[in-house]
Amino acid sequence: MDGRYRIAGFAALCCLSVSVVFGQALPDGKGKAEFERICTTCHTATMATRLGKSEAEWRGIVDDMISRGAQGTSSEMDNIVLYLSTNFGPGKGAAHSAQAMATPTAPVVPVAPLNSSEIERAKHLLATNGCTACHRIGDEGSYVGPSLNGIGSRRKADEIRVAIISLRPTVSPENRQVRLTGVDGKTITGKILNQDGYSVQMVDASGQLETRSKAGAREFAIIDTNPMPSFASKITGLDLDDLVRYLSSMTEPGK
Repeated sequence: MDGRYRIAGFAALCCLSVSVVFGQALPDGKGKAEFERICTTCHTATMATRLGKSEAEWRGIVDDMISRGAQGTSSEMDNIVLYLSTNFGPGKGAAHSAQAMATPTAPVVPVAPLNSSEIERAKHLLATNGCTACHRIGDEGSYVGPSLNGIGSRRKADEIRVAIISLRPTVSPENRQVRLTGVDGKTITGKILNQDGYSVQMVDASGQLETRSKAGAREFAIIDTNPMPSFASKITGLDLDDLVRYLSSMTEPGK
């Protein structure tokens, strides 16, 4: 059956998992056309291909993206896996990176600083989309999600863009929450800071540190479900560009 997979998250494969150099020539081969056509729906950022995955690993990555959302037939997806495993298999990703980086390219043009109106528009977008309900920005906001202070020093612009527009089912380990109901029946939820076999230390949404014993707990559950929705239909065009630039400019943790 040549049914089309409906997937909205294949951009993540292009932007994060695959990390291919779109600004430079890709090696020829079966699957190249499908790869370029499907992946470039995300962006054309220049990034070096460093992952050297086996065919099984690339298949797992593609299948994971299919479970989230890209568009392509089963044969097209097979061709993409073939192309990636052939050209970016074990020991090949780094070699391709070295060759690509050795190729003369145009000098990188620095991104122009945001003007006052762009900054205000970005701040307005953060406010109207309720970002501080989960994220810390400056001295305001919640501790539920990762802090946006200093995000520009931890994430590339392309990674920030993908996080805004692509729905991910789970969060990274450092952002997992825990829900614990003690023997007194009181339930508390917070981000895990530390835990061992006897206790767990967490920080709740208000920033309050809590240390609770696991002994006799009625419930102890690790929550890795991502509560953040996709903003692909809410933040678009110049608004999205300005927001990404603004967040990328936040390189100092305290500002």
